[in-house]
Amino acid sequence: MSTPTTAKRRANAAVLRRIWRLHFWVGLFAAPALVLLACSGLVILYTQPLNDWLNRDLYVVAEGPETVPLDHQIAVAEQNVGQDYTLDAVTPPAGAGSSTRVDFLPPDALSLSAGEANLTQVFVDPYTGQYLGQRSELSGLVGWANQLHRLFGNDGPQVHLPSLGHLISPSAHPDATIAVGVGNLWMELTAGWILVLMASGIFLWWPRAIEATKPLLKIRWRKGGRIRWRDLHALTGVVIAVVLICYVLSGLTWSRYWGENWRAVSSTISPSTEIDAPSTPATMGDYDRLGRRIAWAATDDPVYASAIEGPVPARLSFADIDRLAKGEHMVPGFAIIPPSDVNENGETHYGSYTVVNAWPQKLAEQRTLYLNQFTGRTITNATAEHEGALSRLTSFGIAMHMGNQFGLLTRILATIACLGVLVSALTGLLMWWNRRPSGRSGLPGPVSAGTRAGTSGRAMVAVSVAVVVLGVLFPVFGVSLLVVLGLEAVLAKRRKARESEVADDSGDAEEAKAYA
Repeated sequence: MSTPTTAKRRANAAVLRRIWRLHFWVGLFAAPALVLLACSGLVILYTQPLNDWLNRDLYVVAEGPETVPLDHQIAVAEQNVGQDYTLDAVTPPAGAGSSTRVDFLPPDALSLSAGEANLTQVFVDPYTGQYLGQRSELSGLVGWANQLHRLFGNDGPQVHLPSLGHLISPSAHPDATIAVGVGNLWMELTAGWILVLMASGIFLWWPRAIEATKPLLKIRWRKGGRIRWRDLHALTGVVIAVVLICYVLSGLTWSRYWGENWRAVSSTISPSTEIDAPSTPATMGDYDRLGRRIAWAATDDPVYASAIEGPVPARLSFADIDRLAKGEHMVPGFAIIPPSDVNENGETHYGSYTVVNAWPQKLAEQRTLYLNQFTGRTITNATAEHEGALSRLTSFGIAMHMGNQFGLLTRILATIACLGVLVSALTGLLMWWNRRPSGRSGLPGPVSAGTRAGTSGRAMVAVSVAVVVLGVLFPVFGVSLLVVLGLEAVLAKRRKARESEVADDSGDAEEAKAYA
């Protein structure tokens, strides 16, 4: 006879079996992406020391008594690229032993939404004016890590998906669709399932009476085999789960589809402070490059115009702008973006020199300085304080994601998270290897009728509500979930049909035997 206690234990066991099955299959799908993100993330996290080591002849120079004029260095860089290359930005030396970097857009460079521009970076010795060499931003170990971490972003095949921003404000977002790279979309899809993986893992680890003997914060090394790997897998996963969830959410904010929709929502709920200054048709997002990211919250900011009275005067030199930027205490390593003049309806909009602090950056260092290209007067000084609350929160999350917000401490935390992902993936593989029956795959089979019957209705409602909320918040994940549920229903129907056929065949055989 079944008692209430026995029934409750049976129901809890059924829920555990179903959540474990979900965790296994989602892990099988998400693990390759997690390993890829962890390995490429580690490389990106240490971009500067890796570049100084692998490309020392480009980045590191011997300090001299004095530097040659910055504009002369730019002229040297221009002499070593094709005439059809466009000067994109100049990064004066960040320190005494650093080179000057001059960025060019090659003639075949694509900008959003067609693709993401790949800069050609030319390096010049600031003390001698000597050309040191050049490289493509996407070349080398760091370049490939950036490519893999975003799964080639918006480059390659694309799909057009509905724009939430267009529904909210058609004037601010005139395009009804967003062009999304298939690779970027796949990474966004995987991110949604990683959230499910983390949530199901925490549920399986959570203390409960049915598993009273299971240690929570201890690894049973002496037990060996699957138990040892299970404890290490569970403990590592729980330790990094919260951090990893934050990394996934912050990473999604600059994905091409969900990130652009989130930008529209955040700017609507908490708009930025409007700056009373004439602007050009260009936005800071037009200058967003793989080798020089514009701060997330500043992407939609306009490029302000340089006012003139009378005849058009001569433009200030880069050396002048460099001196003014240092006087404004911009962080060493800042980039100077030359002004772009735009002709619109017969009227010329004279752009401004824009000086941006190096990215990735701390939230307090998020800053864009707009300088009149003719007088050097500061048009405006845009910082994170000008952005809305949700935009500042997003920028904070990105700074944490990139390991910059709290300096070395944040980088250590990010390193531990990346290593923890690799440990979790390896121990998950070892657990499966140890538990699988000899000569069989060991993959979990369909949910049995007994397990389905034993699963409490309250648990099913809770999971269903959580899944619906997640599907609404992340539509790409929601669509994939509907596809998965559809496949499950089709497979379940086929299994039921086969079981019915087997039962009919068995009944026919028994009837024939009785007749004989």
